[in-house]
Amino acid sequence: MGQEQKQYRLRDRLKDGYTVTIRWTDILWVSVIGLFSGVCLELFYRMIVDYNDKYSSDMRYYVVTNVENGEEHDRLLGFLFQFFYDINQNTMEANIYLAAVIAAIIVVNYLVIRFFLKDDGMLEGVPRPAMQFFSVAVLFIGPIWVPVIHEWFYRHSFQSFAWHSPTQQSMTLFSMIASLCFLKMYLHAEEKGVHPGWWIATMMTVFLSAFAKPSFFFGLVATVVVMFIIDLVRGGKEGWAKRLGRLFIMGCSLIPSGLYVIYLHTQQFGDGGASEEVHKVIVGISHVIHYDNLLAAVVCGMAFPLVVCFANIRRLKDKKYQFTFWVFFMGVLQWALLTETGRRGKYGNFGWGQVYGSYFITLVSTALALENFYHKDSVFAGKKTARTIYFIVLAILLVLHIASQLWYFRLILTGHGYMH
Repeated sequence: MGQEQKQYRLRDRLKDGYTVTIRWTDILWVSVIGLFSGVCLELFYRMIVDYNDKYSSDMRYYVVTNVENGEEHDRLLGFLFQFFYDINQNTMEANIYLAAVIAAIIVVNYLVIRFFLKDDGMLEGVPRPAMQFFSVAVLFIGPIWVPVIHEWFYRHSFQSFAWHSPTQQSMTLFSMIASLCFLKMYLHAEEKGVHPGWWIATMMTVFLSAFAKPSFFFGLVATVVVMFIIDLVRGGKEGWAKRLGRLFIMGCSLIPSGLYVIYLHTQQFGDGGASEEVHKVIVGISHVIHYDNLLAAVVCGMAFPLVVCFANIRRLKDKKYQFTFWVFFMGVLQWALLTETGRRGKYGNFGWGQVYGSYFITLVSTALALENFYHKDSVFAGKKTARTIYFIVLAILLVLHIASQLWYFRLILTGHGYMH
């Protein structure tokens, strides 16, 4: 009897959401991921070998030059590519890893969209194929190319996927997972306490993100500080001391990453790195002032998410949307205020946080757009004309974004260089 009851409860649990019904659209989605990963495999191979001297990128430096020169490794990909190279002294393993990262980013895109929909209580009614479509499409929701304004697709653009940068791709993957883990830990901690599993997952994924590239970590720390201060000021059901203790415990999940970033700073800017007189971080906005067509770059790069976010401005009351906004804002602030001098001055390292923040807020905006489309009361409730205009504008912008970035991707594939 006990065994039968146990099986019955398990069946009920499976019926409540633990089963996965595979549809033809799921097979299509997996096929698209596989096909696209194959295209990236070829693209990254050409970048790694700089095929016909037409595929310059950061790939060759990290996968080949850094390894063959025997340079010291203080970041994740240095160790990883060295390990791959030592297997059989070629670049195939690294090439496969890079293509796998793109496939993983698409899968995590889907999980982020699903998480936001589910936490809003609006997952039901949104078709899975729609989420799967945007999990791929968001890679191409980059700058709208306007020839009379922009001479280049990538240079001086505000938000574009970094097909040429293995560190940014890896950081994007780990940062999205870290964002999900942090939100899982943070959102309901007041009612349920800090879940140890999500605390550990946050600690590990934030560390991996910082180990790949520390740009997201800087923005995350600033975001957490601001949100925790707001929590302390607002108060809640629990006492001030208990609330402070809970926030302190969650904040401790960032300590290992912080220690690593301090170590990295001493390697690159202290005695173990370049001379401080030549290579240092400075605060200033001169590079922003001299930025070509900054307003046009922001509007063309962020048109779709800007429209969605303004239409859903009331959602900022929700902590997960506050988190999204602050990650984006801190990334922009990092890009606007901090620059490097010396040999790293042209690398634009403090701009990568803005690139990730822009990507993440664009991804979240696709979840909001799906909510708006499939749940009529979620935006412009009872205003049919406004809703119609809103979705026409979104559709036009989406087509322009994707068409521009597909053309840019074609240029990269055919050896025109990522800076084009």
